[in-house]
Amino acid sequence: MRISEIDLEALSNRQLGRLVLGYQPYCGEAGDVIFVFGGRTLDRVQQAAGLYQAGKAPLLLLSGGTKFGRRDQAEAIAMQEEALRLGVPPEAILIETESNHTVENVLCSLVVLHRRVGLHRIRRLIAVTRPWHVRRSLLALRTYLPRWIEAVSCPVDLPGFDPDRWWDHPEAAWRVPREARKLVAYAREGFVADEEVAL
Repeated sequence: MRISEIDLEALSNRQLGRLVLGYQPYCGEAGDVIFVFGGRTLDRVQQAAGLYQAGKAPLLLLSGGTKFGRRDQAEAIAMQEEALRLGVPPEAILIETESNHTVENVLCSLVVLHRRVGLHRIRRLIAVTRPWHVRRSLLALRTYLPRWIEAVSCPVDLPGFDPDRWWDHPEAAWRVPREARKLVAYAREGFVADEEVAL
């Protein structure tokens, strides 16, 4: 079934989980850049710094603005400070501070990537975000990245989070249904690619 055709009211918790959390796990592939989607917490950049230090990619791209001016500091700046604290060298960090949401994270980062690396030189991008944001972030990447760039995801490993029982996790319990609504709405609007999902 395509995402745009899904009736969310008819889905069980397990089906909602497969829609939002049903992505391929990260298999340790190396890439050309680690792309970190912005957010309020720093666990994303902490995981990305670990990937960098493990030699999975030579660059971090930290993406996130001020959420339409609602935040005093751009998310990417906060993440940059944390990456530097964790020992990532300044020359390995790219930042994008204009975006306000997931699709803009991708669109605004394309210019940053092209100016620093050259989009034609990138073959694989490792996307880091929270588990319930992976499907939407991958759809945005697949929709707007050049076709030759493969996007793989490496979701943050959250304590106490079990994708098979997401409703028992305090944050996931409200995030997963919210993400499901966004996924269906975005696919129906053509904002992201409409994909087949197995529920």
